[in-house]
Amino acid sequence: MVDFDRERLLAGVLIDAGRERLVDSAHDLAEGGLAQALVESCLHGDAGIHLVLPEDADPFVALFSESAGRAIVSVTRSQDTRFTDLCSARGLPHTRIGVVNLLDGQLDVQRHFAIPLRELRSVWSATIRQHFDS
Repeated sequence: MVDFDRERLLAGVLIDAGRERLVDSAHDLAEGGLAQALVESCLHGDAGIHLVLPEDADPFVALFSESAGRAIVSVTRSQDTRFTDLCSARGLPHTRIGVVNLLDGQLDVQRHFAIPLRELRSVWSATIRQHFDS
C-alpha cells in the first residue's frame, strides 16, 4: 500500500534540497530496490560506490526491497550536514550508508561483494541472448 503522506514528504525534501543545490544525485528505490539504483547510478555517473549495510540488516532485503517512499541521494561532504538537517527538520528518516568513490571504479558493498564498473557496464549493455547462448 502506498503511503501518500510519506511520498509527499520525500518529494518535498528532494525538491527543496534541489533548489538549495544540496543534492548531486537522487534515485528512487522502486524497481530492483537499492541494488538496481546503485548500479544505474554508478554507470550513469561513471563513479564507484562504497556501501556499508547496517550490521543487523538482511543483505538481500536491504539491497532488493522495492518499498515505496525511499530514495538514495548523494550530497557533497560540504552539504551533508545541511541535507541531514533538512531531513530531520521535516521528519524524514535518513541514514548515511556510503560514499561515492570517484577513484575506485567498482560497486563495493562492504563484507558482501565488489564488482568492477567495467563488468557491470558489460552485463548491463549486453543483450539477454548473449547471456544465454552457449
